[in-house]
Formats: sequence, C-alpha cells, structure tokens
Amino acid sequence: MQKIKIKKLCLILNPKAGSQDHETVLKSVQKELDQLKIEYLTYKSEYKGAISDFIQNENLEDFEGVCVIGGDGTINEAVNGLMRSGKSRSMALGIIPKGSGNAFAEDLGELKPLEALETILKGHVTPIDLFKIDHKGDTYFAINIIGWGMAAEVNILAEKLRWLGGIRYSLASLISVMRMKRYRLDCVLDDTSFSGEGLFFLALNTIHTGKGMKMAPHAVLDDGLIDIVLVKSASKLRVLKIFTQLFSGNHINDPHVEYKQIRRFALNTDGDPLNIDGENMGVTPIQAELIHKGIKIFTKL
Repeated sequence: MQKIKIKKLCLILNPKAGSQDHETVLKSVQKELDQLKIEYLTYKSEYKGAISDFIQNENLEDFEGVCVIGGDGTINEAVNGLMRSGKSRSMALGIIPKGSGNAFAEDLGELKPLEALETILKGHVTPIDLFKIDHKGDTYFAINIIGWGMAAEVNILAEKLRWLGGIRYSLASLISVMRMKRYRLDCVLDDTSFSGEGLFFLALNTIHTGKGMKMAPHAVLDDGLIDIVLVKSASKLRVLKIFTQLFSGNHINDPHVEYKQIRRFALNTDGDPLNIDGENMGVTPIQAELIHKGIKIFTKL
C-alpha cells in the first residue's frame, strides 16, 4: 500500500446504474471536491462500453485516479479501460457506489457515496487481484465474479426485474430454483478436469455477490487465489436450502457445495451465457486466470 496526495480526479458517472438520483450524488461529490480545491473532470456514460472507450482514448496522465459513480457493471467497464490502455500502472480506481448490486463496494465496506469519497481522498492506494479472461482470442477483465449455469440464469432474469431494485436478485434466485435447469459442465480447475452434470458455477475475487450474498466467505482481494463455488447436482429442496444460507456464508458447509481456491480455470462448453461482474455478457468457452495485484484501488485493506 502507498499513500498519495489527491490533486485531480476523473469522475465517471453511469446514469443508468441503480436508482435515479445519480445527479444528486454527483453534485454532492463535486461540491465536496470544490470545497477542498481538488480539480476534477466529469464524464457521463452514454452507451454500453463508453466508459472503457473513454478511459482508453482520453489523456488522463495528470490525474491521480479514476472514480466511478455506479455499480459493479460500471466498475467492470472502468477496469477494462484501465487494463487495456495500460493506465492501471499509473492510476488508481476509486469506487463511489450507486448501483443496484454494489457487491464490490460491499467488500470494501463502503456503501455510502460520500463516505466512499472520503476514503478515496485519504489517498491510500492498494493493489488487488483481478481476472484475465480469454475467449477465442479476445481478452477482457473482471474484478468481481464469473458465473455459469444457474449463476448466469439468475442474472439474466434479475435484469428483467430491474424495476424491483436490489431485491430482484433474491427473487430471481428463487424463481431459478423452482425452474432448476440442469446443464452440462465441462471445466478444468487448475489441473483437475470435470465433465458431467452441473447446476451452478461461480468464480469469485470478492466475498459478496448480488445484494448482500456472502458467496465466497473466505475470499480476499489480494491473496492471489480464485474462490470457486460449485454445485454439480442436488434436489430443488436442497438447492433452496443452500440459497437460504448464501447471506450468512454457511452454504459452503453443505455437502452438495464444493468450495475450493485455485489460480486458473477453463469452461469448455460452447455458447453458454456468463455472468461477468454482475453483467450478462460473454459466453463459453473461456480460459481465466488471476492477475495477482494487477490493478490499484483507493482503499486500505
């Protein structure tokens, strides 16, 4: 960890993330920066992928950091912009939560926007891990989760229920349990291969996913390990029981849940949808590995 003096920040707002009071949060952040005489540039995303494009193409060499106002999907776009441009080597990422999930911010213990800004302005910069994902020659990055099977199905359904707010993740999970589609899983975890029935696969860099679910209770942001939660086969009743334990983290004690820590994995099926950092994007096959301490964020772990 290092400590830097904040003189200039780039604020990035995703107007479509979470609830509708983004401008209120933005104005509060700008007011605080004005009072402290900290310079800032404000960019508002206009389309999916715009944040990544902006970071890659804009000259940001005079800025100490990029601060996103949004949720996990907004963070993902910023991470990809920083990594693809190489600016992750010189700039830190700040997170001001304003999404509907905010799983990554929950790991940092920063769920209130102005308190998150206060943490950023202290200037503590810490390198953390992230995923590097390869799909048929295309490379992209993730900082939170990679989900397959029911983990992707839940997110697809939750997006259709966005009007319900954060509770949509729990409702979508319950509906998916009732439907409970079974999938064919073909994966390699480090050097161990598996091919057969699978219900649920989630690779995590963070403890939390969804809205307050402690999916990987042993995850640490800078430990160099990917936490895997895997359910191959179980009855609807058993899966429902597992779901009720997600918020406490006790699901990992269920005999139907495999919990392990690895450094790389591959999902080898073709065309299965994925949940990447809470966004419905990407399909299998993929090869994923962890980049240890590959990106810097404003936090003090």
